[in-house]
Amino acid sequence: MAKFEVYIPALDAAASDATFKVEADNWMAALKAGLLKLGEQGNVVQNVMVDIQDDNSVHVTEARSGRVFRIRELSDEEAARAAVKRPSQARMPAVRIDEMAKTISGPLPGSTPDTQKTVIGLDVSEVKTEPPGPAANFPPPPVRHKAVSNKSSPRIQVSSIEELEAPTKPISGVIGRPRSSPERQRELKQQIEDTLADLFERVQQINSYKTDEEALYFILDMALEKVPADAGSILKADAGSGDLTFLVARGPKAADLLRSKIVVPAGQGIAGFCSAEGVSVAISDVQKDPRFYSGVGEKVDYETKSLACAPMMSHGRSFGCLQLLNRKAGPSFLEHEIGILSYLSHQVALFMNNKE
Repeated sequence: MAKFEVYIPALDAAASDATFKVEADNWMAALKAGLLKLGEQGNVVQNVMVDIQDDNSVHVTEARSGRVFRIRELSDEEAARAAVKRPSQARMPAVRIDEMAKTISGPLPGSTPDTQKTVIGLDVSEVKTEPPGPAANFPPPPVRHKAVSNKSSPRIQVSSIEELEAPTKPISGVIGRPRSSPERQRELKQQIEDTLADLFERVQQINSYKTDEEALYFILDMALEKVPADAGSILKADAGSGDLTFLVARGPKAADLLRSKIVVPAGQGIAGFCSAEGVSVAISDVQKDPRFYSGVGEKVDYETKSLACAPMMSHGRSFGCLQLLNRKAGPSFLEHEIGILSYLSHQVALFMNNKE
């Protein structure tokens, strides 16, 4: 099992930063374990911008709080020489490690899997998304609870976690993406309110389409309209195995992609990672990320540079994911764009849930 160094900045000025050495399946499992150790199980990391650095460290900027986490996979030599705090210095674990291994599966305890509730640091419950007029009379689609398949959300294993005296490599300068200015945040808040109002009104049409395929293309086209990207697709997770298959696709290689009948194995690649872990991710340079599954692009001869992917989660179940490739207006997807994608992916999950 891989060993990760997880740097977690303090929530506020009264607290202190923390660094942990964690044995875990992947960097997200290591980050969740660190948050649990600090007693932050309610601070779920769901909408994140990920930047892979030249040293292969992962800088994770959380859209809601603006906090930047740094996760590095350690070599055996680095892990051996990492200075671990004495028991009297280390923070008491929020849960015992054997209980932690049982706990970390899907979203963190105390959180909600409904990712539409958080967009660019805004609580959407405070945002008016029902515009005045006839559109406000549309009732939300009925929600029917389904049995949750544990196979589509594999349990994350954490073997051990220890607090370090300091990172093995000093952290200097700014890490992650710079936070938007207050003026820009106010502009984005108004933009997202307008966008969500528009999406809320239009998404009611999803049940008017004659076929599921038409309904899914309707959502995918809205995503591509609101988030400028060269291509996009919706992948469905098999309820038993968690393997992903492409249902609909847009872009220069869409026809080839759908004809190829490609299956993305459960948990593999960024799409499999997002679907299994229930986290929305935007990555600026996927070629630097060892988790990137290149098999799809190689088969249809399409190069992916940037990628945004959001899980289709409803009531703890993953139905797959919605992904966009190669942002048109710059190299990196923006914080509010991953929020929009998360909202639309949740609407697809509700649609699929209601169809079963």
